[in-house]
Amino acid sequence: MPYLLFGCLLAYPFLEVMSLIWLADTIGTFWTLIWVIASFCLGILMLRHHRLAMGLKLMHDVRTGQVGINSLLGIARYFIAAVLLLIPGLISDVIALVLLLPWKNKSTIGQPRPDDGIIEAEYRRVDPVDTTPRIDR
Repeated sequence: MPYLLFGCLLAYPFLEVMSLIWLADTIGTFWTLIWVIASFCLGILMLRHHRLAMGLKLMHDVRTGQVGINSLLGIARYFIAAVLLLIPGLISDVIALVLLLPWKNKSTIGQPRPDDGIIEAEYRRVDPVDTTPRIDR
């Protein structure tokens, strides 16, 4: 298992370089250079925007009462996509663009339950105390 991870770590840069060579051969060196510079600039802009986006997204989720794992994963996906756009290569750019797609997750982990009309509570019975004065004769 460690050898597989090590092999993948060695193969990734090789595949990125090969994808850039293939792209340069297909569309030309100038356009490949423009692609790499544009994706790098987009990644920088996304990282600068990430602080503001994260704050606004979390504030919106807190206001609507929907803070959960889905909102936090959305923020993490945005950050990972920005870092992947910084890496020069076609494979990392494609993975970043897939991460930026709007996914609809049906998971309800961390989401509030819908209102079903049942109120859950604890109670105890308290007998009323009679405080009226009595006249004993």
